[in-house]
Formats: sequence, C-alpha cells, structure tokens
Amino acid sequence: MTKRSLLITGAAGRIGTFLTQQLLPELNDDYTLVLADVRRPEETHGFPFTEADVADLDAMRRLCQGIDTVIHLAADPSPRAEWESLLPKNVTGVYNIFQAAHEASCRRVIFASSVNAVSGYPEDVQVHTQMPVSPPNLYGATKAWGEAVAAYYANAHGLSAICLRFGGVVTRERVMGMEANHPNLSLILTLNDLTRLIAASIRADKHFGVYHGLSNNRHKRLDISDARVDLGYDPQDDAFVIAGTGD
Repeated sequence: MTKRSLLITGAAGRIGTFLTQQLLPELNDDYTLVLADVRRPEETHGFPFTEADVADLDAMRRLCQGIDTVIHLAADPSPRAEWESLLPKNVTGVYNIFQAAHEASCRRVIFASSVNAVSGYPEDVQVHTQMPVSPPNLYGATKAWGEAVAAYYANAHGLSAICLRFGGVVTRERVMGMEANHPNLSLILTLNDLTRLIAASIRADKHFGVYHGLSNNRHKRLDISDARVDLGYDPQDDAFVIAGTGD
C-alpha cells in the first residue's frame, strides 16, 4: 500500500523540527513526510527535503505534487514583525500554498494560525471560535487573513482546510521553569500536545474549521471544546500542574 505524503513547510523551524521527529509515531504506518523550508533543517531524519520559499508560487506548485496533506507552518512568527516581512511570508505565501494545493488536488491543508488572531479581547474573556477575530497586531491580522483564505478554498474549490490557532508553544521543560502563578500558563500549548493536535487534524472527518490549540490547562484563555468534539483532540498536559510540580 502506498503511503500518503505529508508536506511540512517551515520544517527547519522550532515546531517543524519537533514535528519531523514526533508526528509519525502519533499516526499509523500509512503516512510519510516531505520537508520544505528556505534553509535546510539540521536533521531531516532521512525524509526528503526541498529548499523552497513560500513566496514562490511555482516552487509551491512543484512541492504539492503527490501530497495528501500540507501542514503549513512557514511564516514570519513574530508578533512584532513589520509589514515588509509579513507580506511575502504570511500573506503571499499563504495564498501560494492554498492555490498550489488546490491545483495539485491535495486532500487537505492544515494552516498554522495563532492566538494573535483573537488576543485583542480582554484578558478576562475566554475566547470561543464563534467570536469575531480580534488581532492586536499586524501579525495576528495576517493569521486572520489566512483563516479567510482557507475558508475561500474550502468553499469555492472543495479543498479541505483546518485552521489551528496555536497558543504559546513551548516544551514541557520550559513550563517546568515557570512560576505556578505565571500569567501565561492559560495560553500554553506544549509541543507534545501540538503534535497530538496536528495528528488529530490530519485524521479528522471534517471539511473545514477554525480551532483553538491549547494544552489541557486548568484555566484556558481559549476554549478548545470544538477541537475535542470535531477533531478528536485529546491534550494530555496541564501547564498549571507541570509548573507547580515540575512533572
């Protein structure tokens, strides 16, 4: 049986590097990985790698050939990023990957959105996915744009798209070094839970959706009930417990 290929853009980044190591064990033997970035990862673990820029539509067209699911991580990840960097990476690049995936008849694109798409709400408000976007910065606005592009391709072209608003993505070890009353604990998404979320999004029987990605924290800035029900997401980490006990 031919394995289905998963393309990871931004594979040399922190999240892409972790997924390259940890994603396949969360899935079954039906999948394999294809990696892409503007620079070569330190370790490809034997998976094919292509040096390519998401701002290059023709390069994305070539990359998407034969791909089942695109995991689109490539972006300028800084909430303080300037427009000159955001435009090619977070705006043009998003269009390019969705257009290329559509032309190549990929099954699904998983778009890495961000809490910054909605973190303009007051801190004492738990944000639900049904609430309008509220970006506090241009970076968050580009993520809201990406979610809209995903909806367009799902509605107009039948390309399945799952948008995941990642919270603060950190290692469990980083959480262990935080105070038990740290104000950001309610926003934590551990890399382990992020991998579970991506795996669930690959397998889910869902055509389109925007979902929040947090760990199973005692207090959650973002509501994750939709992700539990629609995607079967089952986070295992509680940042408040990890920070309080060091486990």
